[in-house]
Amino acid sequence: MSLNEISNLLAGTPNAFGPGMIVEGPVAERSQRAIDIMRSMIDEARKVSRVHLTVPASVSCPSIGCRDKLAIMRDLSTSGAFFYAEIDALEGSNISLQFVLAAFGKNIQMVCDGIIVRVERFPRGAATGIAVEFDRCNMLPADVS
Repeated sequence: MSLNEISNLLAGTPNAFGPGMIVEGPVAERSQRAIDIMRSMIDEARKVSRVHLTVPASVSCPSIGCRDKLAIMRDLSTSGAFFYAEIDALEGSNISLQFVLAAFGKNIQMVCDGIIVRVERFPRGAATGIAVEFDRCNMLPADVS
Protein backbone atom coordinates (compact mmCIF):
# COMPACT_ATOMS: atom_id res chain seq x y z
CA MET A 1 0.00 0.00 0.00
CA SER A 2 1.40 3.39 -0.95
CA LEU A 3 1.61 6.37 1.40
CA ASN A 4 -1.09 8.07 -0.68
CA GLU A 5 -3.41 5.08 -0.17
CA ILE A 6 -2.63 5.09 3.57
CA SER A 7 -3.41 8.82 3.70
CA ASN A 8 -6.71 8.19 1.91
CA LEU A 9 -7.50 5.42 4.37
CA LEU A 10 -6.70 7.68 7.32
CA ALA A 11 -8.87 10.42 5.84
CA GLY A 12 -11.80 8.02 5.60
CA THR A 13 -11.93 7.90 1.81
CA PRO A 14 -14.31 5.14 0.76
CA ASN A 15 -12.75 2.21 -1.06
CA ALA A 16 -9.20 3.21 -0.12
CA PHE A 17 -8.13 -0.37 -0.89
CA GLY A 18 -8.99 -0.01 -4.56
CA PRO A 19 -11.97 -0.77 -6.77
CA GLY A 20 -13.81 -3.99 -6.07
CA MET A 21 -12.04 -4.63 -2.73
CA ILE A 22 -14.30 -6.35 -0.24
CA VAL A 23 -13.23 -6.54 3.40
CA GLU A 24 -14.87 -9.40 5.26
CA GLY A 25 -14.95 -10.90 8.75
CA PRO A 26 -13.66 -9.59 12.06
CA VAL A 27 -11.33 -6.98 10.51
CA ALA A 28 -14.29 -5.21 8.90
CA GLU A 29 -16.22 -5.32 12.19
CA ARG A 30 -13.32 -3.88 14.21
CA SER A 31 -12.65 -1.25 11.57
CA GLN A 32 -16.30 -0.19 11.51
CA ARG A 33 -16.23 0.07 15.31
CA ALA A 34 -13.18 2.33 15.09
CA ILE A 35 -14.93 4.50 12.52
CA ASP A 36 -18.05 4.73 14.69
CA ILE A 37 -15.96 5.67 17.74
CA MET A 38 -14.07 8.35 15.78
CA ARG A 39 -17.37 9.77 14.55
CA SER A 40 -18.63 9.76 18.18
CA MET A 41 -21.53 7.48 17.24
CA ILE A 42 -20.74 5.07 20.10
CA ASP A 43 -19.00 5.53 23.42
CA GLU A 44 -15.34 4.78 23.63
CA ALA A 45 -14.17 2.25 26.23
CA ARG A 46 -10.74 3.76 26.93
CA LYS A 47 -8.85 4.71 30.08
CA VAL A 48 -7.49 7.92 28.53
CA SER A 49 -8.58 10.10 25.62
CA ARG A 50 -6.77 10.04 22.31
CA VAL A 51 -6.17 12.49 19.50
CA HIS A 52 -6.21 11.89 15.78
CA LEU A 53 -2.66 12.49 14.56
CA THR A 54 -1.47 11.76 11.05
CA VAL A 55 2.32 12.04 11.07
CA PRO A 56 5.09 9.83 9.72
CA ALA A 57 6.92 7.66 12.22
CA SER A 58 9.73 5.15 12.36
CA VAL A 59 9.10 1.75 13.94
CA SER A 60 11.51 -0.95 15.13
CA CYS A 61 10.52 -4.39 16.38
CA PRO A 62 13.60 -6.57 17.11
CA SER A 63 11.63 -9.80 17.63
CA ILE A 64 10.57 -9.81 13.95
CA GLY A 65 13.79 -8.28 12.61
CA CYS A 66 12.32 -4.92 11.66
CA ARG A 67 14.35 -1.75 12.10
CA ASP A 68 13.45 1.85 11.20
CA LYS A 69 10.44 0.94 9.04
CA LEU A 70 8.11 3.69 7.85
CA ALA A 71 4.82 4.00 9.74
CA ILE A 72 1.89 6.42 9.60
CA MET A 73 0.34 7.36 12.93
CA ARG A 74 -3.46 7.41 13.22
CA ASP A 75 -4.12 8.03 16.92
CA LEU A 76 -2.04 8.99 19.94
CA SER A 77 -2.77 9.04 23.66
CA THR A 78 -0.64 9.26 26.79
CA SER A 79 -0.83 5.47 27.12
CA GLY A 80 -0.36 4.31 23.52
CA ALA A 81 -0.83 4.76 19.79
CA PHE A 82 -2.33 3.19 16.70
CA PHE A 83 -0.42 3.29 13.42
CA TYR A 84 -0.12 1.62 10.03
CA ALA A 85 3.08 -0.05 8.81
CA GLU A 86 4.11 -2.73 6.36
CA ILE A 87 5.46 -5.16 8.95
CA ASP A 88 4.41 -8.62 10.09
CA ALA A 89 3.60 -7.57 13.67
CA LEU A 90 2.76 -10.02 16.45
CA GLU A 91 0.72 -9.25 19.57
CA GLY A 92 2.89 -9.25 22.68
CA SER A 93 6.04 -8.14 20.83
CA ASN A 94 8.16 -5.25 22.09
CA ILE A 95 8.19 -2.29 19.73
CA SER A 96 9.78 1.15 19.51
CA LEU A 97 8.07 4.08 17.81
CA GLN A 98 9.74 7.40 16.95
CA PHE A 99 7.97 10.47 15.60
CA VAL A 100 8.15 14.27 15.72
CA LEU A 101 5.51 16.51 17.28
CA ALA A 102 5.31 20.28 16.91
CA ALA A 103 4.46 22.00 20.19
CA PHE A 104 4.90 25.58 21.36
CA GLY A 105 6.73 26.48 18.16
CA LYS A 106 9.32 23.73 18.60
CA ASN A 107 9.75 20.24 17.22
CA ILE A 108 9.90 17.47 19.79
CA GLN A 109 11.26 14.01 18.95
CA MET A 110 9.19 11.36 20.73
CA VAL A 111 10.78 7.97 21.37
CA CYS A 112 8.24 5.54 22.81
CA ASP A 113 8.71 1.88 23.70
CA GLY A 114 5.88 -0.50 24.38
CA ILE A 115 4.08 -3.74 23.63
CA ILE A 116 1.87 -4.54 20.66
CA VAL A 117 -1.63 -5.12 22.03
CA ARG A 118 -3.64 -5.43 18.80
CA VAL A 119 -2.89 -6.19 15.15
CA GLU A 120 -5.40 -5.54 12.34
CA ARG A 121 -4.48 -7.23 9.08
CA PHE A 122 -6.01 -6.16 5.80
CA PRO A 123 -6.23 -8.11 2.52
CA ARG A 124 -3.92 -7.96 -0.47
CA GLY A 125 -0.75 -6.82 1.24
CA ALA A 126 -2.14 -3.56 2.63
CA ALA A 127 -0.38 -1.94 5.57
CA THR A 128 -1.05 -3.57 8.94
CA GLY A 129 -2.86 -1.63 11.68
CA ILE A 130 -0.97 -1.86 14.97
CA ALA A 131 -1.97 -0.74 18.46
CA VAL A 132 0.81 -0.30 21.00
CA GLU A 133 0.60 0.31 24.74
CA PHE A 134 3.53 2.44 25.89
CA ASP A 135 5.85 1.38 28.73
CA ARG A 136 8.07 4.42 28.34
CA CYS A 137 8.20 7.64 26.31
CA ASN A 138 11.04 10.14 26.09
CA MET A 139 10.94 13.65 24.61
CA LEU A 140 14.06 14.99 22.93
CA PRO A 141 14.78 18.17 20.99
CA ALA A 142 14.33 17.54 17.27
CA ASP A 143 16.28 19.24 14.54
CA VAL A 144 13.73 18.99 11.70
CA SER A 145 13.74 21.42 8.80
